[in-house]
Amino acid sequence: MIKHTKAFKRFRDLSQGHINFVVLTCYSVPLLKATLEAPGAIVPTPDHFKGNSNDITALLGFIASYQNEIARSTLITVFSYFEAYLKSALQEVIEFHGGKSEFQRKAKNRAERFFRSVPATVQANKRKLQDIPNASKQAKYEKYARLLEQAGFRFPTDLLSHFGVTQLILKADDKLGFKAHEIPSVLKDALLYPLTTAEKEIIERIRLERNGIAHGGGTPIRLATSLRDASSLHTLAAAVDHHIVDHFFLIQQP
Repeated sequence: MIKHTKAFKRFRDLSQGHINFVVLTCYSVPLLKATLEAPGAIVPTPDHFKGNSNDITALLGFIASYQNEIARSTLITVFSYFEAYLKSALQEVIEFHGGKSEFQRKAKNRAERFFRSVPATVQANKRKLQDIPNASKQAKYEKYARLLEQAGFRFPTDLLSHFGVTQLILKADDKLGFKAHEIPSVLKDALLYPLTTAEKEIIERIRLERNGIAHGGGTPIRLATSLRDASSLHTLAAAVDHHIVDHFFLIQQP
């Protein structure tokens, strides 16, 4: 049994790797500050930089803003991982069903099955529903709809499933796929994930903050807030992944 997508494991590992780096930084920077402020302090030799390239005053200046920089990088990084996770998860769904062409073929075949040969009884019941809608005939419509459903009839919404699969494939494309502002729509409309108002607001707020930072603006962000947002995205990704595995990783015969 599939427990989670490969995309979710990758998202979880990458996000945790960044959080581990934040933890390491939050331990090491205060220690460095204490070292530099001690009497007779000597600047330690850093990895990848010349030891004499920055004096104590400069380093203490960097330290003063380190939490803000870590907060900004955490928000950008984890949201980017979340966006990449969703696109990769869609691609996994497509591959699970045989790849782009095979997935489309299955959807089309199921939709067209009743086009090829419709039993007389099904055809007769279908005719009962090919009418101008009339509220007074609702009981009649429900009766014949049930009969058609029992026969496996494909209603108009079922016939559009091939188009839905085609659009999903487009949204999952690495270059031409969905943009970050479309994430709520992909979750709600493509995957039918029951996105709550609170979840949508979290996605939108983090996305806008990410855009502000990436474009050289945005309001200052506290590290505690950024870490909380990273945790919220992990929780949402876990819920989305459970939904995807439960409903879309199901072997379907042609």
